[in-house]
Formats: sequence, C-alpha cells, structure tokens
Amino acid sequence: MLQARGGVRWGDRRGCARPHWRSPAAPTATPRSGWTRLLVAGLGCVLAAACTSPDRQETTATTQAAPIQWDYWPTAGWRTAPPAEVGMDPKVLAVLDTNVAYHPQLRSLLVVRHGYLVYERYWNGDAHSGQEAFSVTKSFTAALVGIALGDHHLTSLDRTVGELLAAHLPPKADPRLAKVTVRQLLTMTSGLAGDTPPDGDPDLTYRLYDSRDWVRHILERKLVTRPGTTFAYSNASSHLLSAIVADSTGRSTLAFARAKLFAPLGIHTEHVFQPVGAAFPTPAQERASERAKVAWSTDPQGYHSGFAGLQLPARDLAKLGYLYLNGGHWDGVQILPASYVRASTQHQSQPPPGGRFDGYGYQWWVTSDHGHPSFVAHGLGGQFIQVIPNLDLVVVITSDAENRRDDAQQLVGEAIVPAATG
Repeated sequence: MLQARGGVRWGDRRGCARPHWRSPAAPTATPRSGWTRLLVAGLGCVLAAACTSPDRQETTATTQAAPIQWDYWPTAGWRTAPPAEVGMDPKVLAVLDTNVAYHPQLRSLLVVRHGYLVYERYWNGDAHSGQEAFSVTKSFTAALVGIALGDHHLTSLDRTVGELLAAHLPPKADPRLAKVTVRQLLTMTSGLAGDTPPDGDPDLTYRLYDSRDWVRHILERKLVTRPGTTFAYSNASSHLLSAIVADSTGRSTLAFARAKLFAPLGIHTEHVFQPVGAAFPTPAQERASERAKVAWSTDPQGYHSGFAGLQLPARDLAKLGYLYLNGGHWDGVQILPASYVRASTQHQSQPPPGGRFDGYGYQWWVTSDHGHPSFVAHGLGGQFIQVIPNLDLVVVITSDAENRRDDAQQLVGEAIVPAATG
C-alpha cells in the first residue's frame, strides 16, 4: 500500500466572464461557436438536463504506471497508479465511467490520490490540450500574491490600494478605495460592486473589457459598501491583485509566475498566447484560443488578467491543487508561506446564502463534501480544482462552458469520495 508522502497537509458557484481576445488569427482549429450568446445570457452557470452515451470517453495513455514511490514529486509529470494501490476502491471509482454519461459538457476529469493519478479521462483533446480556466485563474493570482508576500515584495496583506497602486489612482477616486487592503481584495470584501451573476451586474465586466485602461477604470468606481464588511464576487478586485503583483515585483504577472510558480511546479510556458482581452471575439480569435496549449490574456496596458484568461492543461491545473494540499511545500521548497495557504483555504468571508459553497478564503471557495472539509477553485461553466485534504485527494474537472452545465462537481460525491472512504 502506498503511504502518503511526507509533508504538511491541511485538513465558483459563480463563473466569471470569459476572457476574450484581440489578436492575430491562428491556424484553423475547432472553434467554440456561440460564445457571444453565452455572455449575453448573463455570464452565469445554467443547469440543463442532458444525457449521452458513455462510449464517448477516451482514456489517455500519455503516462505509464511506474513502480510506487512515496517520495516522488510530479514536477516532471504525474505518475499513475492502480486505484487499489492508493487506497481507492476500483469498483466504486468505476461508477464514474457510467455517471459521466450524464455530463456531456465534460472535457476532462482527473483524480489524484497520494500524489498519483488514479483516473484520467478526456472527451475533448488530450493531456496536452489547454483547458480554459475561467475564474480558476483567481486562485493562481492569489498564489502569486502569497509568493510575493513570502518574498517580501509585499510586506503585509494590510497594505492598501493607495500605497500599492498610487500611480494608477485618478484624481477624483473614491477616498475609501485608496484604503482598501490586499486582504480585502483577496476575500471579495473590497466594497466594489459585484460584477458576476447571480448577485452581481455583468455589465460592469463588459465595461471593463471596453475600457482603455482596466486598472484605472476600476479605480474610478465608487464603492457600494464599506470595505471589509460585505462579500461581493468581483472580477475587478481580482484584476487589481494582478496589477499589485506586477507593480510590487517589477515583473509582469506571467514573468513572476514563470519564475516562482510555474517553473518550480514543472508547468511549461515557453509558448504562451497572450491576447488583449475584448468583449466579443471574432471566429478567428476563437480559433486562436482553441489552438493554444497555454494562454493568459492581458489588459491594454499589459497586466495579465487576474480574474480569468488563464489556459493550461488539466494536469497542470492539478499541480496547483497539489501545492495547496501540501501547505505550499513542493519538493523540499516552501513556495508559498504555509500560514498563507492555511488562511487561503479557511472561511474568511461569507457569500450570500443559498449558494453551492459555505464560505470564501483567499480566492478559493471553502466547503465540505460528504462531511470532508474541502476547498475549491471554480470557473464559469464547470471548471474545478477541488482539494479534500483529509482524503489526500485532488480532483480536476474541466467542461465546455457553452454547454451551459455546471453540475459535474457532483461526481466527486457520487463516486470519488466514496471510493476513497469505502
């Protein structure tokens, strides 16, 4: 039986607007048609009943099972293991192969236990295909904030917008906005209006895309609540975090991520599609996005989007979850401060009642699954990185957002958790 490798273990119900592009067209690839209609429909995640045949699933063969080692890290690639070798009931896990038929939106589904891939399926592309992360991008942005804090580029999460983005503040900015802290941006309690359904106004995100200077446009807004008091899911807040990372480190958010996050985790970003965000893409721009393995959109000033626009293969998305599962530790290096990871994945602010998740941390949702504490990165249309620390589990789900289904996360409770606890 594989034993969990040593290291520290820590025991969106809304999607955001899709990052759209202004960039030269790429060679033809299968487009995601009709995205404009999806945005106009409200940028929300809408459930619809559907069914398809289970024979549409494909199993990747890009990594062969290797002899089990308890001390490996997946920097060079994930190793596979039979479910029983890592304490998962293969009969229960096999229920996934039946239940995925009821989720035609699925693009990929990965299950990692004790650091080994025990389930990996693709229905659109393969292990090398880029997956649109949508609001999962926010969790990557938050990781970079934590790294900047650990490296002392940021001296405190209580530093203010007025201190860190002084050069961007317009003369008539709301004086309360200058006092908003990094911590309040991280917890969605900045006082900025929500800009994503069902509780926010999506027109705010449209206006952001249409503006010539996203950071200044955000800083020209009036606060609608007192900072630190009220949760409001805000793409604008997350974008300010990206600008803070870039300005405080003296490097673009992507350059800082490459050096401090992507390279240590073995995420290859030598060729990155970096379009400028726009409200409505052309078909050619859609094809360019579809073709990219790695992408991260920017604003007109070159700040990488803090709220959406990141695209990575599913296996690389899993690495972020595994980093947080291990308290920010990776192969002998403390990439993220452990205290920051703990705070990130604990209840820091309270979303409106009736939602999918119980609370919000630092750009991560906090919840439980069948009684097991869990934290989740969630993006529009069914993109998930879910971490269940006391089961040593990381689950990645990516979906075709145009299908307008956001219910595939229920597979975790239907088969994945029972397989690990049965």
